[in-house]
Amino acid sequence: MAERVFVMPDLGEGLEEGRIVRWLVAEGATVELNQPLVEVETAKALVDIPSPFAGQIRVLHGSGGEDVKVGAPLVTFEVTGGAVASTDMRSTEKASSGSVATTPPVRKLAKDLGVDIETVRGTGRDSRVSEEDVRSAAAGSTDVTRIELTPVRRAIAANLELQATVPQVTTFRTADCTALKSFREELGVSPLPIVVAALCRVAHEHPLINARWSSDAILAANAVNAGLAIDTERGLVVAVVRHAHTLGIAEIAAESARLAEGARAGSLTANDLSGATIAISNTGSYGSEAGTPILSPGTSVTLAIGVIAERALVIEGKVVARPAATLSLTFDHRVLDGAAAGRALTELVDLLQSDDRLRDLPR
Repeated sequence: MAERVFVMPDLGEGLEEGRIVRWLVAEGATVELNQPLVEVETAKALVDIPSPFAGQIRVLHGSGGEDVKVGAPLVTFEVTGGAVASTDMRSTEKASSGSVATTPPVRKLAKDLGVDIETVRGTGRDSRVSEEDVRSAAAGSTDVTRIELTPVRRAIAANLELQATVPQVTTFRTADCTALKSFREELGVSPLPIVVAALCRVAHEHPLINARWSSDAILAANAVNAGLAIDTERGLVVAVVRHAHTLGIAEIAAESARLAEGARAGSLTANDLSGATIAISNTGSYGSEAGTPILSPGTSVTLAIGVIAERALVIEGKVVARPAATLSLTFDHRVLDGAAAGRALTELVDLLQSDDRLRDLPR
């Protein structure tokens, strides 16, 4: 029998860590090759990590809710045959100093938070002090409740901090949705896939809304990959309808439903979550009238669709009640000037208000 240490694998898309949600096996259990070992949450999705060996599990490194860096030990096995792993990654679990069983990163966290780690009661295996134990001790003397960051929330924050360097401007238009409401009821779909199809049509005539800024050029995408902002229990996820310009409204609706279901279940792939060239947020789905959406990384335009509701509009000189919505277009001012963004938004509103032009969209 030989000992093998399996480390947290590279989960792709630049992810540096994963959070253990729950173990699917127990210490002492015998597992087969590719048998799921643990459910891990990343900034992208929930994934099951399979076993790279057949053998017996000696040690499960980490507990539920704990973040594990890529390359850190995850499971120690006893396997038949083969050599022992050349690097004993378990050393990262040993305390760097003092009598408390913990890891160097947790000791550093305690120091940063002003917590005497020698006084913290460990709740981990063998009374090991975890990051959560330290944070709980730090929060114990305050009058606030600490809400731990999930990987998704941490990724959202990092993206927003990055976007803070982009000159973002938002322009607004109110659209008379009488034709849109009638058309979507006829098709039996929500307004979203129709707006996506309309936006693809507008992008053909106004390619800068489907472009992005590069260090020495503006890169206009040939395909429209529509990123849809989806609200989940884990936070906001942007899932991508790829090559939306080639799809009919029914196909966009079906793909949007698949992505929404997968986002909420945490089962989307990296391909589902990357490559957006333009983004759409249906803020009206939770009753918002209007907002100023923030750009999604890699895009220069985000469109927010407010709630469709009866409003007083002036039609041919008379005030009448019509179903209407506010469209908010946030754009990267390095890529588009206000006039270019305004023309594109006006074109979109004109299309959505026209029964004939709506019916000309691919079904």
